Amino acid sequence: MALVAGIAVGLPAAAAHASSGNPVAGAAGGGAAPLNPSVVGVPIQRTDAALAGAADAIDAGDGAGAAAKLTASRRYLLRSYSGARYLIANQPPPAASAAGASPKKFVKLAKRAIKAARIRAAGGRRSVIAGTSGGAVGPAFADAPTAVFNVLTSQYSAATAAVGMAPDATGQLLAKAKTTLDTAIILRNRLVQIIYAAAPPVAAAGIKAHSAQADVTTFDVVMPGLTVLIDDELQLMNAASADPSVPAEAKAVLTDAIAADTQVEALVNQYWPPVPADA
Repeated sequence: MALVAGIAVGLPAAAAHASSGNPVAGAAGGGAAPLNPSVVGVPIQRTDAALAGAADAIDAGDGAGAAAKLTASRRYLLRSYSGARYLIANQPPPAASAAGASPKKFVKLAKRAIKAARIRAAGGRRSVIAGTSGGAVGPAFADAPTAVFNVLTSQYSAATAAVGMAPDATGQLLAKAKTTLDTAIILRNRLVQIIYAAAPPVAAAGIKAHSAQADVTTFDVVMPGLTVLIDDELQLMNAASADPSVPAEAKAVLTDAIAADTQVEALVNQYWPPVPADA
């Protein structure tokens, strides 16, 4: 249970250089999607490429090649996490004139990310980073909460990709897939801790959630989208655990990950309540 302990410890008891073809999630309404700052954009792009290469290598029966790509994916996950920490620590105060944003925006973006990840799992190569539509203007870079949300989305993509590879891996290759899965979950949950410490939810101060700065993108706006990603991640892991065709060795990899995801999701929901569904 070391994984669960490592992920959960420290949560408060109270309460781009972007690739030219991969626009990232935008907080504002219309217009072109802003680019990821380089500090997270480059490792997000390389994580995506490493995971795609690992899946291709497994399909081709190249275990050594898949293991090398999974090792690389962990390295890039660590880099995007470090970049997210830097952005959180150094983000400027939100501008009063910033374009409007709402939690529903990031819930929709999370759902787009899930759809894109499933397309890629089925053989496509669409980026898992969601973009907004509109004419080409810019360049404009994403604000810190939006860029950090894209890191959380990249971690979700890595976790689900590793779960998808686990039934087709054994021995050392399965251990590499487990490392990628554990790394994605641990780093994602550490970011939850860091965000909570740096930008406590307004509800924790007795203020109606999302009301203090409704005209700007804040972590109160972003974080409800994370539970959408975790829900899909849990569904995939629970389905694999219940599938009789999945080897017991692969199922064992999922036990601690499911417990860790369940634990952190409860805390995310407590601090950043889910967005009510439209009537």
